[in-house]
Amino acid sequence: MHSFPKASPESMGISSDRLLLMMKKLAELEYLNSIIILRSGHSILECWQSPFEREIPHQLFSLSKSFTSCAIGLAQAEGLLKISDKLISFFPEYSNCVTDKRMLDVSLEDLLTMRSGHLVCATKYMFGQQDYIKAFLSSQLDTEPGTVFTYNSGATYMLSAVIRKVAKENVREYLIPRLFKVLQIVPGIWECCPQGINCGGWGLSLTTDDLAKFSHLLLQRGKWNGKQIIPEDYLAAASSKHADNSMNTLPDWQQGYGYQFWVSRHGYRGDGAAGQLAVILEEYDLCISVTSCLSDMQKMLDIFWEELIPYLKPHPLPEDTPAQQKLQEYTDEFKIRPPENSIVKKPIHVSFQFENNAAGIEKCEVISNDHCCALTFYTAKGIEQLRAGFGHFEYSVIQLTDTRPHPVAAFAVWEDADTLKISSFICDGVYRDIWTIDFSDPEKPVKNTFLCAALRPPKPALVLSSVKTY
Repeated sequence: MHSFPKASPESMGISSDRLLLMMKKLAELEYLNSIIILRSGHSILECWQSPFEREIPHQLFSLSKSFTSCAIGLAQAEGLLKISDKLISFFPEYSNCVTDKRMLDVSLEDLLTMRSGHLVCATKYMFGQQDYIKAFLSSQLDTEPGTVFTYNSGATYMLSAVIRKVAKENVREYLIPRLFKVLQIVPGIWECCPQGINCGGWGLSLTTDDLAKFSHLLLQRGKWNGKQIIPEDYLAAASSKHADNSMNTLPDWQQGYGYQFWVSRHGYRGDGAAGQLAVILEEYDLCISVTSCLSDMQKMLDIFWEELIPYLKPHPLPEDTPAQQKLQEYTDEFKIRPPENSIVKKPIHVSFQFENNAAGIEKCEVISNDHCCALTFYTAKGIEQLRAGFGHFEYSVIQLTDTRPHPVAAFAVWEDADTLKISSFICDGVYRDIWTIDFSDPEKPVKNTFLCAALRPPKPALVLSSVKTY
């Protein structure tokens, strides 16, 4: 499974003690799912936080945009398009749908740099529609194209649609022989719009090893084993500032924006919601690949800038075997630890009937013993079960309101004699659901006894309160 040769941190100019301190800082965040740090083509740190596993592809969210950008660069090199081309030129069949003449001036470069002329993300107009292309091209613009930066996943979707039009295949399939196969990556799914076009701006899943390969490719300016994979001139432009995003509040989100890459205070990066990162630091010949579940991504970048960057040396350090062992032991035991269950309950078997709800849940059966518990959901689509362990994780596959099933790890604890709390983690993504069941009064309506708080869109029905649980 190892993609790169391992080397001691000291041999690559950083102390193991320093990496251990950095990891302890990262451990204070909820939650670092995984991290790989490469320097000079060698792996100096690899870690997966259980229950997140090395082999499971992880949702990248907007980090998908950087892969779409690379597809555009490759298509330009093959003569399929030029980034100066007008968007409408690829979709003449939609000309009659254009309601704002300024849309005729939107170029692919405007989409790449998030300067399409919208002041809100264009997915506002697209979600819920069958034809995303028509929804985008018929939307009203707020400014002249190419002038104002507004983060816009809908713009990236249109780049994906352009690839589909000129290459006669989706971005994922287009990149398989040109990028993924070369890097020995078997890509996970890439979610699609209702018409089957890859979403482009979101929806790709890869393992952290795959992400590390992509990061290293970027660090090598598009080269892999000496062969130019991504055109170097395109990548140089893609990773440079084109759009002014200084209106943003966080320091690493106001350094400039390239072609679906962010300029950082150090280097540049691709990033996705909740801390999916490919951080490229050419000055230090180092790249960082991360999957996580964070509500504040800036905190993670601050840790890299403060706890790692100042301590990188251009030469090897003396080997420190005891420190290396401590670092290895720490990463080996880097786990989300279910709490011990201090309350012992008699076996429980209770069923809740649900009022009509968007999730389509008709009944939930709760079974609990001294080892684990289970929620069995009876829905219009079938039966699903979430299992949770007392003091340990239990594993399930759950879909409910989502577009596809996900592997889930969950633990449970009795908060008091009548309140059962279940915490579940989506192992291929960033979401954490908290289910709280109050058994104190079985006559209460279900909506008052069953709490489901989640950040998964669309939110499940019967939410009593919102818990931010990235």
